[in-house]
Amino acid sequence: MAIRALRDLQEGSSIFVDTNILIYHLLDDELYGESCRDFLNRVEIGAVSALTSPIVASETLFIYLRAWVIQNKKIAPKRVLRYLKRHPAVLKDVDFHKPLALLGLLRLLPISSEIMTTSYDLMTRYQLLPADSIQAALIQQRHLTAFATRDDDFDHLVGLDIYKP
Repeated sequence: MAIRALRDLQEGSSIFVDTNILIYHLLDDELYGESCRDFLNRVEIGAVSALTSPIVASETLFIYLRAWVIQNKKIAPKRVLRYLKRHPAVLKDVDFHKPLALLGLLRLLPISSEIMTTSYDLMTRYQLLPADSIQAALIQQRHLTAFATRDDDFDHLVGLDIYKP
């Protein structure tokens, strides 16, 4: 296991992509946006094969939506979910084309009952949160050795190279 810079991922590699990589790009993060954009450009041209999960897709869309509500409706971050529950029509105003196009670059891996069983084992063995353990189970099932994330919770997983922006 090694921790490397995202820019050092070799051409032709397959890599699992975590939510934060997509969000840093979508929200043009000051620190990590450029690195993530460069990486995702490599995915777009086919230099790198990127995979992800329905959990990452859902998290990405929700965080994008949350940021939109905070910026455009001037809602405090801790009140966004309540606002969305009370004003679901606001979803019609949000342009999801950019995050959906981005997610379209990645291969979406299905979550099966086998993945859920494996994830429980990984959750208890490595003290991972449920969503993280599902990601780890998908990575393990596909025999992937590369993971793009900024999340330090994965740094101790055996046999996995972590690529950070």
